[in-house]
Amino acid sequence: MRVLVVTYPTPKDIRKILTLKDSDYIIAVDQAVSNLYKQRVKIDLAVGDFDSLSNHSMLINLNVVRLNSVKDVTDTHQALVEAVKINPDEIYLLGGIGGERIEHFMIHTMFFNEFPQLVIKDDNSTLFLLEKGVHELSNHDYNTFIGYPKAKISLDGFKYNLNEYRLLPYDPLCISNEIIDQTGYVHVHEGKVLVIISKK
Repeated sequence: MRVLVVTYPTPKDIRKILTLKDSDYIIAVDQAVSNLYKQRVKIDLAVGDFDSLSNHSMLINLNVVRLNSVKDVTDTHQALVEAVKINPDEIYLLGGIGGERIEHFMIHTMFFNEFPQLVIKDDNSTLFLLEKGVHELSNHDYNTFIGYPKAKISLDGFKYNLNEYRLLPYDPLCISNEIIDQTGYVHVHEGKVLVIISKK
């Protein structure tokens, strides 16, 4: 079972970035309720203090976790906590990249500590965590690798390959790499790596 947590800024068309399944459990965060109504996407749970939702009547027939506006977590973080309670096989955070308040996106990249299986997607980018092992990637996009917070990695099949490179915090070496073979291989020898795949 998949849980899809949809947050602001919400993708313009959820169906274009992920094929929806009838079995998906969909959680709308605050103003994403309005955006999902417009896209005619079902909502199984709404989470937030709803300070950004202009029409609260949309909540009447929904299951709602209403948060106090004075709280120690963001609406999106609490939505992910609710998602984990369902014990899903996969968790996607759709949206939440960019926007007017960039600090929220920066916090979203920290969620992998608590939710390592999380995948974050929007119209242009996909973020996920790789742990120790050999992983295959196949795309024609830009691939960025960031130590989370540090790692030792090898890359094969890329424009810029690496051999047991120590990727330390804030190291920009592995930004915007490209796969030149049919498949790119990422060997995480130690630590964890945040992968960001961005469309060209």
